[in-house]
Amino acid sequence: MSHSLLTWGWRLTRARRPAPVLFALLLSAMPANSQTAAQAYHQTVVSIQQQIEADNFERARTMIAAAARKYPSDGGLDNLLGVVEIQQGHVERARQAFSTAIKHNPRLASAVMNLSRIDMQAASDDLSRRAEARRLSEKVLQLDPSNDEAKYQLATILAWDHSYRRSLDYLETLGQQAREQVGAEALRCSDEAALGLREGASKAATALAANPDLTEQDAMVCLPALRKARRADLIEVLFASAAGHQTLSSAGLRILGLAMEAEGKLKPALAMLESAFAANSKSVAVLVDLTRVAEAASDHKGALGYLAHARELEPDDASLAYEFGVICFKMDLYGEGRKAITEAVNMAPGNPTYNYELGMIASLGNDPSEALSYLNKFHSLRPHDETGILALGVAYFRAKDYDSALNWFKQAVSSAATAADAHFYLGRIARQEGHLDEASRELKQSLSMRGDSADALAELGQVYLANRDNSDADSSFERGIQLDPDNYTANLGLLQLYARTGDQRRDRQSKRFDEIKSKKEQHDREMMRTIEIRRDTGSDDLQ
Repeated sequence: MSHSLLTWGWRLTRARRPAPVLFALLLSAMPANSQTAAQAYHQTVVSIQQQIEADNFERARTMIAAAARKYPSDGGLDNLLGVVEIQQGHVERARQAFSTAIKHNPRLASAVMNLSRIDMQAASDDLSRRAEARRLSEKVLQLDPSNDEAKYQLATILAWDHSYRRSLDYLETLGQQAREQVGAEALRCSDEAALGLREGASKAATALAANPDLTEQDAMVCLPALRKARRADLIEVLFASAAGHQTLSSAGLRILGLAMEAEGKLKPALAMLESAFAANSKSVAVLVDLTRVAEAASDHKGALGYLAHARELEPDDASLAYEFGVICFKMDLYGEGRKAITEAVNMAPGNPTYNYELGMIASLGNDPSEALSYLNKFHSLRPHDETGILALGVAYFRAKDYDSALNWFKQAVSSAATAADAHFYLGRIARQEGHLDEASRELKQSLSMRGDSADALAELGQVYLANRDNSDADSSFERGIQLDPDNYTANLGLLQLYARTGDQRRDRQSKRFDEIKSKKEQHDREMMRTIEIRRDTGSDDLQ
């Protein structure tokens, strides 16, 4: 335990050697009969204080015991004993000594202050201790209205109780020197931010950042209120300033990196989070942060490397496997993505999101029926989720089980979120079964809800083509290609139309379709690639 119980207990004078216990109060407690006796008592107290300040606690204890025999029931000596006890870590003994001091001298403000400091140690979480610390601090102010530490403690307690305006009022009553101490400035910054006073918070943070005594711990005092106020700019200012005075902990570096991320400073954020991980190489949370920032910077390869490392540290964390799979799919790494999300489902079989994603992935594979177990699982977990109903219809459609697909699509048309897609697939089924009028109605219904769907336009063009309505077919295909130049169905349909009508643009369209077909085949091959993450050179390589 530090010397905090001799003076400002909450680091307001952290940079200076503690001042002695207020001698005037101790002297007034002594029933002196003569000037000589007073001087002797004075010298005894000063000698004890010198031993305490020199950390000679056992010598001080011996001297206090001797003085107590000469000056029995002396509150000042009891107070000094309490200081020795607290310095040696004997909290309950100290509490008893300070209480005895107050009993012997109820107006001994220094003993009341010391007792309140003990309660303040647990007052942030313990409401009973908080109430007692508040009572004692108020008593100190009754005895000594100018006591800045008691005011500061009351301001702190009021902030804990969310009475931020009253907390600021107490801070305003501090003397100028006390007001400029780092603890008071940190509390002011927190209060201003909690009250939503942007200008006041900015001003307080600027003053705090300029304080040469600022530490990471002080910046942490402001953090909850600044986060709630969404003042990442001030969090960055404070933690960057604290970093200029001392090396931040891994937690402090992470907070600074996250503030930079929130400010859109992705490159500095990445560097700061790298430093945070270097300071704590077992932190999966920081690796997840690094993954997110790398993704925001469109560095998918880097993001996979961070996630791969995280998975090594936490191999049973399903969320890491899932995120790894998601990024793989962004990179068209179909095989590795499906493998990772399958692992996520195996680790967390009751997770709706994982089942849904794996079902959607499986529906795109060679055997779409593999998707059904996962999508049915999702539907059982979230039976009213319209996306799951639509997904089941799509999976049955791709598995060519049109009867089952129809059942799900007919449910999906009742939801505004899925109706356009449901009508689109109902139109596709109708066309493939030769019901062209029905197909036309369904596709037009889909386009009435979402007119910019190149797929629906291409499918409607196929209906027109089957009905030998060449003009409308041409219009639908052309509109579809305008929306999506590489749309496979629209370009195929246009080629078929040109072949039927002997259009001179047939050769050019044939070459264009071959390009699209080749690109699609290459894309399909690339989706089946797998990756291997290596760590033989300290970097992550995609093989």
